[in-house]
Formats: sequence, structure tokens, C-alpha cells
Amino acid sequence: MQNKSFNVKNKSVGVLDTLLSILLCVILVAAVLRVAFGIAYFRVYIVGSSMSSTLIGAPNKDSRGGDYVYAFRSSNPKRGDIVVIDTKTNTNKTIIKRVIALGGDTVELKEGVLYLNGEVVDEPYVSDKNNTPSENSYAQIVVPEGTMFCLGDNRDVSVDSRSETYGCMPVSWTAGVVADWSMSLKGAVTAFNCFIDFTLPEMFGGKK
Repeated sequence: MQNKSFNVKNKSVGVLDTLLSILLCVILVAAVLRVAFGIAYFRVYIVGSSMSSTLIGAPNKDSRGGDYVYAFRSSNPKRGDIVVIDTKTNTNKTIIKRVIALGGDTVELKEGVLYLNGEVVDEPYVSDKNNTPSENSYAQIVVPEGTMFCLGDNRDVSVDSRSETYGCMPVSWTAGVVADWSMSLKGAVTAFNCFIDFTLPEMFGGKK
């Protein structure tokens, strides 16, 4: 009887050790993945209305209600990408805009209609209510090499490459490109971050 009891205890200890080993492996793998994810991506909290209705921003840096998305660290954007931009100007701001044109491209706005290299661009992400024709014209320019022409999806309020503040911005100012998967899962990403984070991350400041 004692031998049977001893064997049962050994088996129990063995099962417990196995479970603990599996748990530690899972924790280790999760930690490695978390570090790897943090190296590749960073979280973005949206403030301001310059990208609505694609991205909903909180009214100000002290408010909740903005979308969360993730951007991968890259300084090689493509046309149509939503990018996080470190302006490196006296505005001392980080802004989020959409890349419309790159070096060598010809770009023009005619009463809210975008022309790229002479062709009309279909922009389903721009809502008519955010694109008043009489307020959204911009004379044709050729984008200098090494720079990008960026606009907010809310054309009526966005301060972007149309303004003297920014103009065509160096591509090197790109801090990250918002990931397509993050946009597709924006609702879930936002809900997850609101649930796990009870303090607001560093915000974008001012009007974008």
C-alpha cells in the first residue's frame, strides 16, 4: 500500500512539473512575441478630426473616445498609406496623414477632386461632408524628390501639405505606416486598448 501511495504521489508531482514547464514556456514565448511586436510596431492614439471619418479622434489630449491603431516602423511609405509623421519643425508635433503623392508626381486639387499625374483619383475614404468643393482647391505642383505630399481625409479641417506650415514633407519624417490589419481590426484594437489601458498614452497635440 505504501508503494502504491508513493507512486501516485510521484505521478502527481510529475504531472504538476509538466504543467508548470508548459506554463513557463507559454509565458516565455508570449514575452518574446511581445518584445518582437514592440520592436516592429508602435501604438497610435488618434486625437483631432483631420482623418475623420477614416479615423475618429478624441476632442483633445485629455479626452477619451479616439481610435487606436498600430503602425509599423518604416520610412518607406507608398501612395495611399496612412503615415505617422514626426514633423521636426517648430510646431513640435507628431501628425497622422495620408500619402497622396511622392517625388516626381504632379498633384492638384480642383474643387475637392484630386488629380494625380493628370488622372482623377478615386477617394472612397473622403466623405462629401468633409470635402466642401469651394474650400478645397490647390494649384498643381510637382512634388520634389525625396518628399511626399500628404493630406488629411477630412479635407475641410486638415492642416497638411497644402499649408505653409508643412508643405511637401521629407519622406524621412515618416515615423511609421499604419498597418492594413490594424485598420481592418480597428474596432477590436480600440476596444482592447481601452480595456487594458486606464491611462492615456502620449497624445498628438493640437489641430492636425
